[in-house]
Amino acid sequence: MAFQMKVSNEQIKGKDVIPPGIYDLKLIGFKPAKSKAGDSISLNPCMEVQNHPEFAGRKVFDTLNSKGAWTWPAFVECFGMRMEGDGKDSWIPGDWNGDVAKFKEDDPSTWVYRGPLVGRTGKAEIKVDNYNGKDNNKVEKYLVHPTVAALPPAV
Repeated sequence: MAFQMKVSNEQIKGKDVIPPGIYDLKLIGFKPAKSKAGDSISLNPCMEVQNHPEFAGRKVFDTLNSKGAWTWPAFVECFGMRMEGDGKDSWIPGDWNGDVAKFKEDDPSTWVYRGPLVGRTGKAEIKVDNYNGKDNNKVEKYLVHPTVAALPPAV
């Protein structure tokens, strides 16, 4: 039987953006994907606002594209950890794998992050950006977690 998939106009519009400011963000996970051009990878972290009376639970997204990997250390340090490395290469703590039946090393959409960053909370400055005439939230910068100063030097 045929039917129409209906949603309210309110659902299509979405929620209003959260105002610019410093927010506590909990890392929920990543949704990695190839860029539209196919020449880089976006890790697409999903974060959730914490400890805020009005906006707790609201989602905040970022891209963390491999072409801008210089931003990755700030992201990791925001959550109280440092990048790992071997002196030649650096990486986000933890590893990426997935369902053995579906995992493809060259297809980021099959990757699943299994690492210590998930569930951690850090602080980030959020701004309001406009894309295609629609306001949305964007991470302006990640703030270094206070415990990072006590960690061994970065690689």
